[in-house]
Amino acid sequence: MTTTHRAIASWSEITTDVSTYWWIYLSMPLIAAFVGWSTKLVAVEMLYRPLDFKGWGIFGWQGIVPRRAGKVGSTTIQLLTSNLLKPEELLDRFDVDDALDRLQEPLNAAIEEIIRDLAEEVRPGLWDSLPEAGRRAVRDRIVAQIPALTQNLMTEIKSDLPRYLDIQFLAVTTLVRNKEKLVKLMRSVSTDAMAFVRRSGIYFGFVIGLVQMVAWALFQNPWIMPAFGFAVGFISDYIALNMLFRPIYPRKYLGFFTFQGLLHAQREKITRDYAKILADDLFAPDLLFDALIKGPGSDKLFALVTREIEAAIDRQAGGVAAPIVALAVGTKRYRAMKDRVVTLVLERLPSTLSEAQGYAAEVIDLENTIIDKMSRLTNEEYESILRPVFKDDEPLMIAVGAVLGGVVGELQVQIIELVTR
Repeated sequence: MTTTHRAIASWSEITTDVSTYWWIYLSMPLIAAFVGWSTKLVAVEMLYRPLDFKGWGIFGWQGIVPRRAGKVGSTTIQLLTSNLLKPEELLDRFDVDDALDRLQEPLNAAIEEIIRDLAEEVRPGLWDSLPEAGRRAVRDRIVAQIPALTQNLMTEIKSDLPRYLDIQFLAVTTLVRNKEKLVKLMRSVSTDAMAFVRRSGIYFGFVIGLVQMVAWALFQNPWIMPAFGFAVGFISDYIALNMLFRPIYPRKYLGFFTFQGLLHAQREKITRDYAKILADDLFAPDLLFDALIKGPGSDKLFALVTREIEAAIDRQAGGVAAPIVALAVGTKRYRAMKDRVVTLVLERLPSTLSEAQGYAAEVIDLENTIIDKMSRLTNEEYESILRPVFKDDEPLMIAVGAVLGGVVGELQVQIIELVTR
């Protein structure tokens, strides 16, 4: 056996070479199968690992998904919110009276604190000096205004929700800041699919290895090994990745073998996993409320709350009689009182809203909402949401598999030369 270029060998030369080096020929399809499996294993892991750049200077690597967290997250969330999650629809599920009833205890506690603080500023000891009936009358009058105030706020927010809550900004920021969540999201969609890709590398690699064995017996050209290694990585990756989505609907082959793209065939499981991670890690109520009071729209939200509280105070002061009240109390003092009420409310808004997380989770029921919405999609619509998760990375996965296959093929040549000298 030589590794120099030659013309097509005669039958006697082939049989002699095969009988002498049978174990090398036998190893070719086995090594090709290993190349098909291992190159996919490496290529898949290179998508996700490491989360942060590892190396020195320009020499190193960071997982493709973590490195492009902003773009991957933005594309995924944009498709999700445009096809499935309409935030306005979710907000419509909130019932003001029901929410206030569920939040009665924390609201009453907040109101009590605000009234006490305000009374202390007007006259120290005033609130405690009032009889219980008097304090209750003040509390009841304020509590009676809360439903209308809350309804006004909800109506205003729903009319222009992106102004106050940017869902895409929230999700992308979360994914960029916590890359492990993005990786978890991607893996939830692709775990079984990537296992299929790795297994397919074994089958495709073995078949191509059989062709490689024949080509080597005929030519024994040193370029055959790396060329076939490259082909194993390239062709098997290309076919396997397309088999994730094609065919869209079950199709019978050879009259008895039925196959459907894996991500379609396992749609129910993928949908459940996808919905759970979105509900738990990206759009959990605590994250939504945090984005509402700390995100880019928080200033607008606080301005809205300020406006509604001031309007409520003016209404309580008597509407048309408000200017008279202002004159009686003193315009400057009346203005200061309203400002203080707003300040006290805004100070307690985050903690009060946090009490609403359980109610929000129950009302929205995001996990089941996503499952229900995705179950109504056609296969084509379903694919339009998931395909972009893979599409940008498919060429790189194929390229990595091909290069690694070529490297292993060259190693094969070197080993053959070493053992046949």
